[in-house]
Amino acid sequence: MKARVVWLLVVVVAVSGCTSVRSVLGIQGPGNPTIELKSAEPRWLLINNPRFGDVRSEPEFIWVEEDKVPLTITTLIRGKGAIIAPPEIVAKYGPPPGGGKISLRATRTAAVVSAPAPESLRRGFVVYVDTARVVIDLTAVDGVRPGTVLSLRRDRIPIIHPVTGEVLGELDEEVATARVTETRERFSVAEIQAITPGAQVQVKDRVVLK
Repeated sequence: MKARVVWLLVVVVAVSGCTSVRSVLGIQGPGNPTIELKSAEPRWLLINNPRFGDVRSEPEFIWVEEDKVPLTITTLIRGKGAIIAPPEIVAKYGPPPGGGKISLRATRTAAVVSAPAPESLRRGFVVYVDTARVVIDLTAVDGVRPGTVLSLRRDRIPIIHPVTGEVLGELDEEVATARVTETRERFSVAEIQAITPGAQVQVKDRVVLK
């Protein structure tokens, strides 16, 4: 009879949820149930492909899920936002694979960038450098005329928000100024007017109309 009473007492205590008595008797509780809610629709970011250049078939940019940005030397130094493709590239690259939406981090300014730029903000690149002149890939269609003053710029440094990782914009520096002397069908020629001390104009320097 006493054994039955003791057995019933153990069962009642185990069901009652008394943590201290359960631990003494070695009875484990059910624990706290947790529910993890995840969006069924992935959000994508277009990033610089870490394998681009090392593998011939690899593209320059690839789509990855927002929470799966790979760890690279660049992300370790500058943060994950440093390898996110600029909005103008995202706008031209096409939709992400397998459905889902593009992350707001990649599209927040895409509408602004995809709009036609004013003539004074047209940009191009230096494609050839001579001793005192350069050839650029802008033409009369881009608003370039003989006498147009150009700013030759370099070092697009992304400015990244330290908390959100969002790319706020870019910071660059002027390498030189030049004045257009001739325009042709697919390029223009400009004479270098002034160079920043210690700098040198190079192919792929960006060109901005002043």
